[in-house]
Amino acid sequence: MSTLSQERIIEQLRAFPMFAEVPNEDLATLAEMVTYREFPRGTFILTQNDRGSIMYMLISGRVKVSLASPEGKELALSYLEAPAHFGEMSATDAGLRSADVIATTDVEVLGLESKDLTSAIASQPQLAITLITALSRRVRDLIGRLEDMAFHDATHRVMRVLLNVATASYEARGVPVIEGLTHYEIATLAGTSRETASRVISNLGKDGVVATRGRKIVVDLFALRDLVEQA
Repeated sequence: MSTLSQERIIEQLRAFPMFAEVPNEDLATLAEMVTYREFPRGTFILTQNDRGSIMYMLISGRVKVSLASPEGKELALSYLEAPAHFGEMSATDAGLRSADVIATTDVEVLGLESKDLTSAIASQPQLAITLITALSRRVRDLIGRLEDMAFHDATHRVMRVLLNVATASYEARGVPVIEGLTHYEIATLAGTSRETASRVISNLGKDGVVATRGRKIVVDLFALRDLVEQA
């Protein structure tokens, strides 16, 4: 297993909004608490219904958060790209893991035990607000997806997925681009078939709302937002 220097860990932690305002000395203390791990593509980092007390911070790569039925059917909840965190629910309430988290690329993570997370929050109370905000956003996203499933057709759901992913990319990197997601993965997030997702993306391309460049989809956020709101 590779290791990271404390300076490198501090640099990685600073990339997370929740740690952006933490003083250097406190961040150095936190850097001593975390553990560095690598997971190859296809690895289950977390498994639904397992017990766990570690919150993970994704510092490189991409993971899929999903649910699986006893019959083997899968429901993709989201895809997370670095910097992002997951596993905080079990780390704070000591409950079972609520979903599978699978590496869709080779990934690197920093792990923080629940007791150390508690200590970090005690010294920096604003971390609790940041975690609550992140969890609230995920709940809102899930409510939005449930609403789409119940009240909107597949075309609207695909557009909503494209808008959400592109908006997240714009907020994180300043570019409204969807990168690394196949049409099949977009379809699973939208609860439809790959063929339907491809047809919607093709039609949006003809209308100039999206542009495919290699394996990237560049999105006109304003135009796509207008289409979603009209629908």
